[in-house]
Amino acid sequence: MEVRRTRRLTITGSALALSLSLVTMGASMGTAGASTKAPKVPGVTAKQVTIGATVPLTGIASQGYNEVAKAANAVFTWVNQHGGINGRTIKYVMKDDCYGTPGFGCTGNPNTVAQTKALLALPVFATVGSLGTPTQDSVRALLKANHVPQLFVNSGSKDWNNPKTYPGLFGWQTSYTVESKILGQYLNQHFANQKTCFLGQNDDFGADGLLGLNYVGINPADSVMYDVASLVTGGAGYFTPFIQKFQSDGCKVVVLDTIPGATDAALGNALALGYSPQWVISSVGADPVTVDAPFAGKPFPDPEIGAISFDYLPASSDTSVWNGWMRMVLANDKTDFPNFTSSTPLDGNMEYGIGWGVAFVEALKAAGRNFTRASFLHTLTTTSFQTPALVPLRYTATNHQGLNGGYIIKITSASTSGVLDRTVYTTGSTKSSPIVVSSKLSTAIPAWLQ
Repeated sequence: MEVRRTRRLTITGSALALSLSLVTMGASMGTAGASTKAPKVPGVTAKQVTIGATVPLTGIASQGYNEVAKAANAVFTWVNQHGGINGRTIKYVMKDDCYGTPGFGCTGNPNTVAQTKALLALPVFATVGSLGTPTQDSVRALLKANHVPQLFVNSGSKDWNNPKTYPGLFGWQTSYTVESKILGQYLNQHFANQKTCFLGQNDDFGADGLLGLNYVGINPADSVMYDVASLVTGGAGYFTPFIQKFQSDGCKVVVLDTIPGATDAALGNALALGYSPQWVISSVGADPVTVDAPFAGKPFPDPEIGAISFDYLPASSDTSVWNGWMRMVLANDKTDFPNFTSSTPLDGNMEYGIGWGVAFVEALKAAGRNFTRASFLHTLTTTSFQTPALVPLRYTATNHQGLNGGYIIKITSASTSGVLDRTVYTTGSTKSSPIVVSSKLSTAIPAWLQ
């Protein structure tokens, strides 16, 4: 999943097999200028734009991640209440696909393909903010064949940066490799020559993260790739031999490319073993509010406190003007966040959804009144957008990945993170891409959103 953030889990093979049967040749979604006359566009009427997403509202991936699309909807609700965009309101339809995994409290339809087809039947202008690498890989050919843009997929996979084959497909968050390169540079500067171990998910999440460390010269003494299904069936005990090995091998630094439940399993095992390395946790599985849940009320401090992580959004303790705006937007949405108050922690999943929610409304405004799917995509690749992210969001005709940088943070409590290194770095997903200090930061809130 892909989340902070969202990332991928294992899904059933049936969903992937079904998607393969749906692959057909579709017309390419190219670029075009806006028409002087309002064109007929699926999902767009004179007064409304309908978009949708498949997300894990229930089931195995719902912890924390069920807030992401709702937070984006809070942005759409705010915009709708303040006059909409270019004369239209936004209707956002969320379909629960349980991350393609039945059971585990799933009350939706765990078939992502079927849920995506239901969105197409509405119809929707685009899918926006659907979550997961394997789930979204399973429908990208279907969406392309129906000429439906697949925007801001919630995952840091490099799968979304393939504009020649999938011109309507766009990622949003900083890629796993970019994040890992920047974290690795920090480790080289502050923990040089300390034995490092690595625990990552056995898919693009772990593989791309480990690759980023390797790119900056970090080759962990022990590298373990865990399987989500085995963690679910085996519980936290599945991680015990991994953590024992790290401890016996004397690893002083442990890097985790883990989803929140796996982060909890690693931290819990280390706590039981009396093992306290310097934890370095991917943004995907480091959100303090989500990670603290199993440890809340226990007679010991939250074991995540002191961990180093990465963020491409303002840390919860940061003075960014966006934090106040995000809290206001969430408190305003009494449908999706009925219990959100001035004292409710602003967690990473909420920020994540608001981030790409702002990106969509910014792009919709920039596209003008009389847009088509093609002209909207052209706007995406020719415009720089101000969002809550630390760096401007900028796509090109050859780069659909999304954000490309962030800063180093430290978990300071069970609900907050603080900025450890305020320098914002940017880089690319290749070994040759240098890590540089960003001279362009995204800090201001567009006046029309205030």
